[in-house]
Amino acid sequence: MEEGEYMRWSWLAYLLLTIPALLWITGLFLAPVTHACGRDDVAILSRLFFSPVCHQDVARTFHPFAWPMNVCHRCSGIYLAFTGILLLFPFLRQTRMFRSFSFPMLLLLLVPLLLDYILDVLGIWVNSPFSRVASGVLVGGGLALFIVPAWMEMWTSWRNPSPNESREVSP
Repeated sequence: MEEGEYMRWSWLAYLLLTIPALLWITGLFLAPVTHACGRDDVAILSRLFFSPVCHQDVARTFHPFAWPMNVCHRCSGIYLAFTGILLLFPFLRQTRMFRSFSFPMLLLLLVPLLLDYILDVLGIWVNSPFSRVASGVLVGGGLALFIVPAWMEMWTSWRNPSPNESREVSP
């Protein structure tokens, strides 16, 4: 995106990202809420649903209502930051930071997460809930800054191609 050029925007495309993100965030809290309400069956099913995406180590998980969330500290940071930045986009999309985010910058944001994990495994550093959440927030926020502009560009290009663009792919 060139300097001075604003992100192409579609409210439908935005909702197609935002609604699943909000549902996902709601799901993070489903186990503790349903446990607290006495619905252990629903809580167990929700934990099973999230088990493919997180190790769910109870010692590394927040415990609202005295029950563990469906994901660990780091995953909570990733998902909450992604959704938080996503919710800010309509208000801040005109600022440079919210218009484009390069892939190399996204990879750079992975460094603190990797260091937090690797140094802990090697016994050089003992990570904490704060370091796990903070490293997750960097990655989740970076993913949102990378994905949302790319999604909007792809969506608006597909829905409203410029005269020199075509939807058809030549053989």
